[in-house]
Amino acid sequence: MELKDRIAAVRKAAGLTQEQLGELLGVTRQAVSKWESGQTTPDAATIAALCEKLHVSADYVLLGKEPGEGQTAAYEPPDTCPCCGRKVSGSICPECGYQLPNHPPRGPQYAVVATRPGFVQSTESSAQLVKYCGFTQEDANNAIAHYVNNQSRILLQRGLVDSAAQYIAAHLDQDFFCPQIVVDCGESEEALLYKPKAFETPSPVKSQEGIGFWGVVGAVIVALLILSFF
Repeated sequence: MELKDRIAAVRKAAGLTQEQLGELLGVTRQAVSKWESGQTTPDAATIAALCEKLHVSADYVLLGKEPGEGQTAAYEPPDTCPCCGRKVSGSICPECGYQLPNHPPRGPQYAVVATRPGFVQSTESSAQLVKYCGFTQEDANNAIAHYVNNQSRILLQRGLVDSAAQYIAAHLDQDFFCPQIVVDCGESEEALLYKPKAFETPSPVKSQEGIGFWGVVGAVIVALLILSFF
């Protein structure tokens, strides 16, 4: 694997597009594209910044030395869920359902921000903050009241890896919370609220509900009608 391939590999491992990596490093998407195609090579300062931002070893990027080479300790996932903050004993949070990554965190951290109160508040709004963001019921009620009454943005969770941020955003009421994911560089909460979105919010996850008794009956009838033609 050559330098150009390793740059592409660490970018993809961090879940970033070429444009997002360019923004982190202060270069254009075209510059990143040229690195990854081998047309040009980043200078030493840029490689150092890349390693710092993506939390990777310069030995790996420059020399191809695999991460963790020579180490015996295996990565152990955290014992608390990065989404809801509750205790986790396995690989999946029993409270919010988030599946913990099986590798150390890489790339930038992210925050999830509610940006514009919808016209209709879902009865599940506060329950979603409790389940997916780790709010207490009281804090969830207060946050939603502030969100609605002041028509202002609120911070839902921060310090997240990309998969955790996307998981939370996808499980919230999109019409009410209008969630956006932003890069979290340790700024104040106020500064995070108005940062541009890092990438598009993932499609909402639809609740998995059974089709019920009459749904089953209908499905059986349709299947019998189809079979009657053969």
